[in-house]
Amino acid sequence: MGSATREALAAAVAVLNKQGSVSLKAGEQLLEASLVVAGSPQLRAALADDTAESANKLGIVDAVFAAYTPVANTVLESLVVQRWSSAADLVAGIEELGIRAVAESAPKSVSIDDELFTFATAVSSNADLELALGSKLGSVDGRISLVKELLHGKVSEQTVSIVASLIAQPRGRRVGELLRYGANLVADQAGFAIATVTVASPLSAVRLERLQKALSAQYDKEIRINEVVDERVLGGMRIQIGDEVIDGTISNRISDLRLQLAG
Repeated sequence: MGSATREALAAAVAVLNKQGSVSLKAGEQLLEASLVVAGSPQLRAALADDTAESANKLGIVDAVFAAYTPVANTVLESLVVQRWSSAADLVAGIEELGIRAVAESAPKSVSIDDELFTFATAVSSNADLELALGSKLGSVDGRISLVKELLHGKVSEQTVSIVASLIAQPRGRRVGELLRYGANLVADQAGFAIATVTVASPLSAVRLERLQKALSAQYDKEIRINEVVDERVLGGMRIQIGDEVIDGTISNRISDLRLQLAG
């Protein structure tokens, strides 16, 4: 991610956070806008053109997305007036703000990140389901219908919207990666981070609490742990927080040793 994109995202997130009450509809409209812009090379080029006058780009937003809520339009306008490292980054930025807006709309009692993790676990344990959701052979509408059928009545409206949008626009990402990305954004919007901890056997409650406190102190923010049990790691643990990975598993050490011996 280029510096221009980082600055653009920070500015747009600040605008979103100043909106006060954010409706689910506004978030869904931003997710829809991401799909619309991604699907139109002309629109994408016009909105991402850093040589164009801001007034012209704002006029395009007003014309194309006139039916959107004031909040959705305000956030979109804040996005298009920024400089982006690439047109693809603009599309990703609209998607990110859509996910953040959907997360903002959720009641305090709803834990979207937990729902996303539970669904990701279910998908990763079912190869047929992972293929059905990630295959490029089926239609986008078909994959979205499958998502809604699987999640109906089991998770919040917000989680359904986020999953459906990510599945509709994978941009080369696998299903598990998409869901982790969504969960990390939801967590960041709420002010905490997620550590995915992979171990060979479940950690005790005491060890989990100790690890959670140590990570929170190290990163100077609240860290919540998602535990993944995978016997293939043999022992030790692998910790992933965002893009950062700490791999202390026995399987990784064996792999490293093999590479050293082969070299």
